[in-house]
Amino acid sequence: MLRASFGIPFVRACSSLSRSQLAGASSILQRASLFPMARSLLNSSNLITPAFTRGFKVKTAVKKFCSDCYIVRRKGRVYVYCKSNKKHKQRQG
Repeated sequence: MLRASFGIPFVRACSSLSRSQLAGASSILQRASLFPMARSLLNSSNLITPAFTRGFKVKTAVKKFCSDCYIVRRKGRVYVYCKSNKKHKQRQG
């Protein structure tokens, strides 16, 4: 009751909706798919996928994990980089 007084619609489960309400909802979705703007928004090729880059592990004490790891000091911090395994990247912080 409190939600209805503020104008927020009360959410009901699909099982409690009548057939006419479900049919009305499906017809709205069908009409929305007719509009080119709605169709372009629903198109999966327009979605932007983030490019993942491996970040640094932030540790208080950094150390080399393998023979390819090397230590670099920049901007007052100590970094560990690795040529063979990118999971070994660390930053002291």
